[in-house]
Amino acid sequence: MMPQPILCQTPTRGLLNLTHARQIRFCDIYLQRSWQFICFITWNNGDEQTFDGQYAKAIAQTMNKISQTKS
Repeated sequence: MMPQPILCQTPTRGLLNLTHARQIRFCDIYLQRSWQFICFITWNNGDEQTFDGQYAKAIAQTMNKISQTKS
């Protein structure tokens, strides 16, 4: 059985399929005299990607919606 796609609409890159993410981590880091919200994704194939700003917020909102529907 194929897993249900977890699609995240990004501000400018179209849809991001989070179904293939092995691990998703969020944190705030202090960079260039301001706090930045960052999302780190490790994909099933081992590749890693970092998202910040609006992209990180969009991913966090999608994951929040998913967790609310599962409970």
